[in-house]
Amino acid sequence: MEFQFLQLLQQTAGTLFSDKEVGKIMDRKEYRERPHWARSILEKMVSEGLIWKEAARYLYPTEKQRQERKQKTGKEGAAEFSKPDEQK
Repeated sequence: MEFQFLQLLQQTAGTLFSDKEVGKIMDRKEYRERPHWARSILEKMVSEGLIWKEAARYLYPTEKQRQERKQKTGKEGAAEFSKPDEQK
């Protein structure tokens, strides 16, 4: 099932989905019975680093988004590294 979730999110890379939206797309019958059924699978994929979670929504990042996040975390890491020197 995870593979099917990943395929859906890869096809729509960069688009934010709620757990309910993904659940409805993947299995409408299960969605009618339990609207948040997909949340546990999506959370597992987030913890494995396959997809991202932003606020309460999930996405498969585009290459541009990945590069921007790398640059952003690189700058923050550099700023944190220089802070202890400034305090001395």
